Amino acid sequence: MCNAELLPQESALCTACKGLLPFAWLNDYLQIPCEGQSQSLNIQLRSWLIFSEQNAVRTLIHRIKYKSDRSLAVDLGKAMGQDLGSFPGISIPQVWLPVPIHPKRLRMRGYNQSEDLAIGLQSILGGRIQPKLLKRTNFSQSQTKNSKNARSSNVAHAFSCQPTLMPNTNTLIGLVDDVITTGSTLKACCSALHSAGFSNIQAWTLGCSGWL
Repeated sequence: MCNAELLPQESALCTACKGLLPFAWLNDYLQIPCEGQSQSLNIQLRSWLIFSEQNAVRTLIHRIKYKSDRSLAVDLGKAMGQDLGSFPGISIPQVWLPVPIHPKRLRMRGYNQSEDLAIGLQSILGGRIQPKLLKRTNFSQSQTKNSKNARSSNVAHAFSCQPTLMPNTNTLIGLVDDVITTGSTLKACCSALHSAGFSNIQAWTLGCSGWL
């Protein structure tokens, strides 16, 4: 972030820049309405950094998403795992599930940044990565400029679950994404998982924006 050369013991960020990051350390809950049920599904949400259009976290995430800096994503996933994984009394997921992107976007970009974040988390906290449990079934343009209602509409039925890939529905799943703004994407993922019989879910995001 400061364009200084990294020291041998540093990765992704120098010590000075890492100390200046706006930490969120958010530990909250997403409420997911469940069709045909009176009670909502409460999903634990953990976010590490505060994202805004003006701060350095935006620069980091843009490097990951649009500059193909995949090693940065892995290193930030590791740092997030070391930090958030030390929270007392919170269980660690057995399976890391990156929020999927549409196959067309995957071909355009060449990678899924959420999967690289999951690789970093898994290397610190253990478990395994299951990137194919969820599938994105519709292609849409970037959500960046959309309103909350438009975001929700775009992803309402955008994901399908492949339950045969993970027969044990009690497994604790950690959904991984780069940023949570309105929560629409994560809620849609959780709804697809819940419809397939999975309800033991957490959500882990590198940054949080409007959610705060």
